[in-house]
Amino acid sequence: MFTIRPTSRSELSKAVALDENRDAARSVAWDRDTGRAWHEQVFEDPAQEHLVGEIRNTIVGFAVLGGVGSPRIELRRVVLSPQWSGEGVARMFLRELVDRAHGRYAAQEVWTNIRSADEESRAFYAGEGFTLADGRPSIHLAPDGSTATLTVMTHRR
Repeated sequence: MFTIRPTSRSELSKAVALDENRDAARSVAWDRDTGRAWHEQVFEDPAQEHLVGEIRNTIVGFAVLGGVGSPRIELRRVVLSPQWSGEGVARMFLRELVDRAHGRYAAQEVWTNIRSADEESRAFYAGEGFTLADGRPSIHLAPDGSTATLTVMTHRR
């Protein structure tokens, strides 16, 4: 059975390790938005929620919800351990996160950024009821000078 729950401070090291090993080619997080300091900042921010995903009491991933308490909640970061890829866990994780945002926090909309060229992610989110947001993709500049074109996808209930 898959469950999500708030991350405890003692579990931040596990989240940091998962974050450092995420698929960088598909991630929209820049290097400045990683590391223990970033996770500590999220942990202390009441407008964000740091969560772990578990199967049989084993942490298999983590997520960060942003804008907690507002009508629009962002899936700021969702990272799954590579060993669980292809097992349907990512889909379960996403469903639990969306349910939490809409149910616990009464969000009208849940949104996330994806890389515009990432057709697999776009299809994955679309399969879970996300739609492309109105508006044009945005270009974001990373600290190293590289760019990524991002598209916003939203989920409404």
